[in-house]
Amino acid sequence: MQNTAEQQQFLPFENNSLWLDLTYKPIRKELADLEKEIAGVCEIPDLRPFPKGGKRLRPALVLLSSCFGKGPCGKVTRLAAAVETLHQATLLHDDIIDQAQSRRGEDTFNKVFGESTALLVGDYLYATFLERSSGLGQTALQNLAAVLKDMIQAEFAQQKDLFNCAIDEKSYLRRTLKKSGSFLACCCKLGALLAGAPAKTVFALEKFGLHAGISFQITDDLLDFKGNSNTLGKPVGQDITQGLLTLPVIHVLANSPANSTIRGLIEKRDLHPASIEYIVDAMRDAGSLSYTAVVAERYTCLAGRVLATLPGGAARDSLNALLEFIKTREC
Repeated sequence: MQNTAEQQQFLPFENNSLWLDLTYKPIRKELADLEKEIAGVCEIPDLRPFPKGGKRLRPALVLLSSCFGKGPCGKVTRLAAAVETLHQATLLHDDIIDQAQSRRGEDTFNKVFGESTALLVGDYLYATFLERSSGLGQTALQNLAAVLKDMIQAEFAQQKDLFNCAIDEKSYLRRTLKKSGSFLACCCKLGALLAGAPAKTVFALEKFGLHAGISFQITDDLLDFKGNSNTLGKPVGQDITQGLLTLPVIHVLANSPANSTIRGLIEKRDLHPASIEYIVDAMRDAGSLSYTAVVAERYTCLAGRVLATLPGGAARDSLNALLEFIKTREC
């Protein structure tokens, strides 16, 4: 993937906000307007505002994909707000299911206000998502409904396989496609479609989003073991302590001489900090972390190949930079 000299200037920064600000330059005004709209939804009376910020990856994909057509219009910006609202709703409900205590370095909503209130706020955001989606047309509604169904099916599969050491890579990738790939694919597809982009371009952007979404999730799962807790805003190894076995775990179970010990720790749910440290050391020895990075890179490359078939310009440069961000991010 090629980066402009201006983009390369920001690649080494640990604080990704500078790079993302540059990457989002073609849609800066639309994202600024989106922030105001999100703030209005998230500030519910008697409750503190939701954590500010985040990458806004999904609405950015909607807006950038629309640039391959007529650009951001009323329906496109409405879709961008809708997908971010849906994303925030899923995060709230995920934190309840996982009983998570922190996200992005802040206490989760369920920790501060309790599960019942967090559940209701998540439901409120789902209702807001439906309201915002209502004027986008039947095709958009059908695609958004399919994405929501995929994410719920992925969550069911994830719950079913908690602490299941028999899960294989194929099952993991299938779940990852439904959990993250289909959502980003939909963002790209509908952003281009609502902006009147050619059918061939819409299809290419959908494939780009699918591969980018899978790479994003695999990288996320890698960072759970490789990242820094201060940067991640959550404890290292949080997924496995909750029974969620991702690709690094699947690989170490299949390739480490210590697999029997690791299997025992997982099945007995003996996953205290010393156990996590033991498992991460075994992952390094077995090459599980580097293997996971290679698989993530494979999907990044697939996304990059699709992107290379699209017309050049600022929007394609920004999508290219987003791929680099997905590959190199630390949180």
